[in-house]
Amino acid sequence: MTTSTDTTTRKLRFRFISGVVAVALLVGVSLTVSQVQPATSATSTSTTLTPGPALSLKTIAFLSPSTGLGVFTKESPNGETCKDFVGQSSDGGGVFGSLVHAMSWNCSNNEFSSSLTLDGHGDGFLYGPWLYVSHDGAKVWTRSPQPGSVLDVDAIGLSVWMVESICTHIDTVSLLRCPVRLLESANGGRTWEPSPGVPPYLVTGLRNGGANGQTYLIRTSRSAAYLMLAPASIRYDASSVIPLWFTSNGGISWSNRQVPCGALSAVLSAAPNGTLMAVCASGPGAGMQLKQVLESTNGGRTWMVKYRCLPSDTSSCPESDIDSGYLATIDLVTSREAFLVGDRSSLLVTHDGGTRWQAVQPLIGGSAGGTTQVIFFNTSHGVVLGENDSNNEDSTLWSTVDGGKHWTAELPRTS
Repeated sequence: MTTSTDTTTRKLRFRFISGVVAVALLVGVSLTVSQVQPATSATSTSTTLTPGPALSLKTIAFLSPSTGLGVFTKESPNGETCKDFVGQSSDGGGVFGSLVHAMSWNCSNNEFSSSLTLDGHGDGFLYGPWLYVSHDGAKVWTRSPQPGSVLDVDAIGLSVWMVESICTHIDTVSLLRCPVRLLESANGGRTWEPSPGVPPYLVTGLRNGGANGQTYLIRTSRSAAYLMLAPASIRYDASSVIPLWFTSNGGISWSNRQVPCGALSAVLSAAPNGTLMAVCASGPGAGMQLKQVLESTNGGRTWMVKYRCLPSDTSSCPESDIDSGYLATIDLVTSREAFLVGDRSSLLVTHDGGTRWQAVQPLIGGSAGGTTQVIFFNTSHGVVLGENDSNNEDSTLWSTVDGGKHWTAELPRTS
């Protein structure tokens, strides 16, 4: 859970359509990039839709427990064309109305995901790998031409940062080196400038796969942020590290804050008091991933292992539910309490800083579809998006008003 004196974005890091994995080598370089201008209105898509049963809620972005947007995907009868429609909700996700067509793509293209970020000033960002923007409260969405794949967008008010991998699909599959850049906008994404300083890095970037949750950017204020990329090695051992950097001056300079865990991918969350929690995961297999949990109380300078299960000695792994299911996202609500979601995994919680994990009861999501997103707005109010195993695996929103002690399930409707 991140907090700010301004409106803080609430988003899903990645939602993948396919479980296919492709790997690319990403090389961070300092790029001289001219100011990127917004897209022309010729690419605008604003056709409204009369909702039907084929719509499926895939992503939400909420600015408060009651107000936010949902992204619904509709697949054509022949399975060739997928379309994303964005709708607004003012009742916590019970009903989404005024659905607008935002983008379309070939359903067989495994590159596509739907991630959504809001800045609280009427600006929205739908990305992965393309970037579509709205500056009128999600009424009209326009494609913003970018030279590569947009990995993450994080907004605090009108200050918006974007992480971008300059790779094509062919580059990705052929494992070519490709640069990564960080862009900043001070006007809600209308124009972009290169970040003043970009740390040099060489990392292995994960592209697709529902098991590969990956954090790229976490902003804790307008000037402070953590930049995290996929590990340079896919070895799941203690000798590898997750690349991580920190800036406190708006990206002018960065300090190296590596996470000492070998993994295929890793997610990161910051508590309101600054405590960091990282969860690293091995390669997926048989509906599970071995995981490591680490904590830092000094901004990532040093880390303490809270949970670890290595494939070389699984007999000594602590008893925990965390290794079941795949890795998606984490929300560190307090320095001691965190919630974790993932494909083929129900909602997991820890109350002791990450040492012991258990499935929330009764189960939220399950081992079939799993859970895709967890958002806590404060220590009391939270929401989880997932598939309900007890209701034909329909997309379902679970909400809590007492810090996760009790949850209410609701099947989102469109109107």
